[in-house]
Amino acid sequence: ASSIAYLTLAAFQKIVGTVPFINFISPSLLYYFNPNLLHSHYSIIEYNNTISESSTTMSKITPKIHPGSGQPLPPSQLTSLLSAHPIPPSLPQGKYSYGTAGFRLPAPLLPACFVRMGIFSALRSASLGGEHVGVMITASHNPEGDNGMKLADSNGGMLDAQWEEHAVSLANAGDAKQTLVYVDTLVQYIKGQHPREDGTLPRMVVHVGRDTRSHSLPLATLVVRAAQAMGATVIDHGEVSTPMLHHFVMHANGHLLPSIIPQRCNESGYYEIMALSYASLLRTGGLDAGNAADGRQYSRRDTMKTLLIDGACGIGALKIDKFRRLFGRLGAEGCTPGLPNLHTVNFPGDGPLNENCGAEFVQKQQLPPKVYSSTATKVSKQYVTSFDGDADRVVFHYEDADGRFHLLDGDKIAVLVSSFIQEELRCIDPEGQAVNCGVVQTAYANGSSTLYLKNVVKTNVVIAKTGVKFVHAAAHHNFDVGVYFEANGHGTVLFGPKFYDFIAKADAHLRGTPRYDRANIALRRLRVLPSLVNQSVGDAMSDMLLVDAILYLKGWDLSVWANLYSDMPSKQAKVKVADRTMISTNDNETEATAPAALQTALQAAMDAMAALENIKDGPKPRCFVRPSGTEDAVRVYAEANSQNGADSLASEAMMLVHKLCRGVGAPPQPFISNRL
Repeated sequence: ASSIAYLTLAAFQKIVGTVPFINFISPSLLYYFNPNLLHSHYSIIEYNNTISESSTTMSKITPKIHPGSGQPLPPSQLTSLLSAHPIPPSLPQGKYSYGTAGFRLPAPLLPACFVRMGIFSALRSASLGGEHVGVMITASHNPEGDNGMKLADSNGGMLDAQWEEHAVSLANAGDAKQTLVYVDTLVQYIKGQHPREDGTLPRMVVHVGRDTRSHSLPLATLVVRAAQAMGATVIDHGEVSTPMLHHFVMHANGHLLPSIIPQRCNESGYYEIMALSYASLLRTGGLDAGNAADGRQYSRRDTMKTLLIDGACGIGALKIDKFRRLFGRLGAEGCTPGLPNLHTVNFPGDGPLNENCGAEFVQKQQLPPKVYSSTATKVSKQYVTSFDGDADRVVFHYEDADGRFHLLDGDKIAVLVSSFIQEELRCIDPEGQAVNCGVVQTAYANGSSTLYLKNVVKTNVVIAKTGVKFVHAAAHHNFDVGVYFEANGHGTVLFGPKFYDFIAKADAHLRGTPRYDRANIALRRLRVLPSLVNQSVGDAMSDMLLVDAILYLKGWDLSVWANLYSDMPSKQAKVKVADRTMISTNDNETEATAPAALQTALQAAMDAMAALENIKDGPKPRCFVRPSGTEDAVRVYAEANSQNGADSLASEAMMLVHKLCRGVGAPPQPFISNRL
């Protein structure tokens, strides 16, 4: 095992370079080849700017370290920095708002916010006693002219709700004088929570990453300057995907990681932990070759041998290329069967970011992406995946023999992943009592997927409010293994303490059993999942590898997966209103609570459609409305057992919203379906 591990490490270093700027226990690579060698102790991580002269690749992925003084600049200098970037008078609604995934606006409106958030991120780190936090500059799936910011807490996840309120207050504090008053309030609070003999703040460490937008670099520079002005050390990772930045933060705070997960808090380590966990999972397909109950030999279907990746002309296309090169090395070693060929299209510069391509376009329009790259003319489209602009969403799709497009969205991913995990758990615990598994969906989840999860997978389903921070929290609080994927393709799997206890007990119980014993195989599969899955946030690259490995182990292609159930036809729309705050909903947004007459009218429309369709078995027609988080508009969702029915129900809901919620402009016109 050790010779294979070090051979793979050597191959890995040829591709992504050595890692002299991080000290860690290299023998932890053995974990992937002998899962009994789990790690519970790690060396202290030390960053520096050392670059291997023998590796040109390494210079591209070494973060730039800006050492901090530990103390804020004098008030006069902070005032100058803030005054140089005042809040613009043209700000929509007159203020910055932190949506479900951070600040997001046209780039010229953001400098004032970014200076204040650079200060804020330093204070957030201090409030956690010096734990590392992160700032990601991206507008995700938005058009290229927009930009934004996502803040990562020390666990790698979304910003704490209470501190989100502080972030919004600081962003909108007014002029430089008012802003410094609020900053001082936070400083005094932090000093009270973390008293030090010299009266100073705890250390502050901020990780910064950015996407490929042309204005991301100058905006990131503002964040770095402002965080340094507060005395923080800033680790600038340059151009990275959003999930990578969250991964760096999560792994930098190694004391928060479960011991089963090797600590890797730099870009090279990200590729290492993902690729080797994925390879380890693939190799479990050979453990029972010839001993499987159905006698099946593991091999990749012809339609699955080449995976075409639509990078949305964003950062994901650049980063996935590292995996392609690493797969080539792993395949050359001959110890990892089943590796697909990765063919990436839509790189930065090939076309406009997110325009007619990427996960957002594909999922919302239910159309294949435009391929801007000239290299995809002869590539099969039977196995395709699309990322969004910052690579935190992923959807799959394919064209059948007749050229028809088929989409596998986040609902389909949730079904695939949850059923795989439950199947493996039941191989060890047939009664299913040891670990509480479940899936978190939003009101946007297709009704057919919910029924399949409940009736076929036989798992628990919780409906949460729309937004990453809400579904992530619901998965964490409700389940020991919580799966969540929004329909748009953003999602992950969270593993709680009971899962890790279960793995430890299973390891002790199964030690010494034959390698092809089904329970032993299940243990090996389950044990690598926490390392393969980016538990901090949705990760297109991690999720892509997880889905591919599951399909390989099941011997499926996309058509088999797609036919697990049929989606109900659906329609999404929005209605502009004078004031979105007059519309409110229940906690999970499935019902409107104001205006008082709205839900009654919507229910009458649903009942009428159900009577018209007269479907005795299966999901019923439904619709819901919710206020937009970013504009004065109400979002409408409807689904029925035909596209005409979904369009009709959506039209009825839009007209009700316009009538009862002070709609702006002419009443909505009925949809004319272009699909039979």
